[in-house]
Amino acid sequence: MLNSNIMHRHNGPAPGIMVWGGIGYHSRTPLVHIVGILSNQRYSSEVLEPVVFPYLQGLTTATFQQDNARPHVTRIVQRFFVNHQIELLP
Repeated sequence: MLNSNIMHRHNGPAPGIMVWGGIGYHSRTPLVHIVGILSNQRYSSEVLEPVVFPYLQGLTTATFQQDNARPHVTRIVQRFFVNHQIELLP
């Protein structure tokens, strides 16, 4: 039997993983692997600052949409955008 035909499986409960990514019509962001609990400070420093901000700067026209965002997450994103002079829709 060839080693390429062996498939390892894990049965039973296992911790999940969390990733964040952004997609556009002709581009995408790298996936960000989130380890542990994602606090508002970590979201800002590990996702918004290094990934979202440069990605939006590279697009001529962009609309940032975060599906199913909780109100406190929305406030964090709005504050980040205002602090970085990113225009928000009214």
